[in-house]
Amino acid sequence: MAAEPRRQRRTRPPESGWELGAGGLGKVSWSILAVLLVALGVLLLASGYLGYGGIILILAAAAAVNLL
Repeated sequence: MAAEPRRQRRTRPPESGWELGAGGLGKVSWSILAVLLVALGVLLLASGYLGYGGIILILAAAAAVNLL
């Protein structure tokens, strides 16, 4: 006997949007995170930690991208 061919399930994204990523967290959460990271980055730069301050500011910019 020959095996029956398998039917493929059609997959599609959920109609309400994906659960993770920028849509999973509210805009308020992303803006709070971005503001906190900017404050921490400026504080580290003022304290003389140039590398850490720069990285934190880059992370703040990445968090702010989710606000667009």
